[in-house]
Amino acid sequence: MFDLRSNLYESGDFGRPAHASHAFLLNRAISQFNQARWDGLLEKIWCTLLRRTDALFDLENLATNKVRAQRYGGLQPVSLELICGTLGRTGDFDSRFHPLADRLRDRWVSIAIARSQNTPLEPVALIQVGDCYFINDGHHRISVARARGEAAIDAEITIWEFAGSLPWEKQTSPSFLTQTA
Repeated sequence: MFDLRSNLYESGDFGRPAHASHAFLLNRAISQFNQARWDGLLEKIWCTLLRRTDALFDLENLATNKVRAQRYGGLQPVSLELICGTLGRTGDFDSRFHPLADRLRDRWVSIAIARSQNTPLEPVALIQVGDCYFINDGHHRISVARARGEAAIDAEITIWEFAGSLPWEKQTSPSFLTQTA
């Protein structure tokens, strides 16, 4: 016999109604978003006081004529710590991928709920330049993963090889080579 109550309850959720479980996940995801926004605001204040930038590197600003080659790098997990920039979306997230605008909330929250339910998400699309990775697609997924304390994310990699030095690379020449007598 069909039990009408069976559709209202999820297995393993300690008898909570399905709509209550969704409400719980929604509230938790909104709280996570609000915390990430607050952390981003504090980071911005801190960086302003220290006179340093908290912006992502923008791969779009590099001259495209410096790209020597592009090739497919495959599907692989990438450490979130190695993702240092974006392809043109510097105004949406800071260098630690805190969301910078409330308009990002709905998408961010939907991804956070999906991650809480272990729903598989598509891999993000990253561009590898040297040891750094730049987001082509998947900004929200990376932001949620960092907010959840995850260490890595699955990514489709495209490798770009540039001619010459890159703006984020530190100069390695010893100071005595640049001094004049």
